[in-house]
Amino acid sequence: MKIYILRIFFFALLSSLFGAQAIAQDEREPYTGNNTILIAFEGQGQRYEFKSEQMLVRHNRDRHTLECVVPVATLVPLNDTIPPAMAYEVLFGAKYPELLISIAAPEEQLNAAVFVPSTTNRTTTIVLQGINNETVVPIAILSDKNSFYFSTNFDLNLENFQASLPVKYLPVLTGRVLVSIDKAYWYNL
Repeated sequence: MKIYILRIFFFALLSSLFGAQAIAQDEREPYTGNNTILIAFEGQGQRYEFKSEQMLVRHNRDRHTLECVVPVATLVPLNDTIPPAMAYEVLFGAKYPELLISIAAPEEQLNAAVFVPSTTNRTTTIVLQGINNETVVPIAILSDKNSFYFSTNFDLNLENFQASLPVKYLPVLTGRVLVSIDKAYWYNL
């Protein structure tokens, strides 16, 4: 009888935990996937360009930001002469598997139905190799009630992040990184 009561208690406890977890997951804003980002590493006389079509975008209403998450392992070179593992190694993907970009996006500007893109400079936080750096970048946003699209181009210098290049890329790369996001979107499901 004691075992039966313990099983019922254990089952009730598990049910309440999973129920609470399911409710918590439903309250979070979902990410919109299949967005594209281009990342180019400036080299001595050439650029090493990588692309990912798996950037995730979320609108964080509490922080008033657009959050972009790029799994570093999804960055693929745009031409066959580029070492396939370069982006993963330069961004230290084994230790920091995601590149995070958080763009200031005030709620009132995103909710206004604007059918002509407006470009404004916005405070943007980038987490690269585990180091946060805040900068101001131009962002073009096109919005309606339930979705918005945005584009940006900016460059970074790894020295500003106190980030390092792997030794084998020191003679090849300058440390300048160019980022381009074109027509990424977020849709309120």
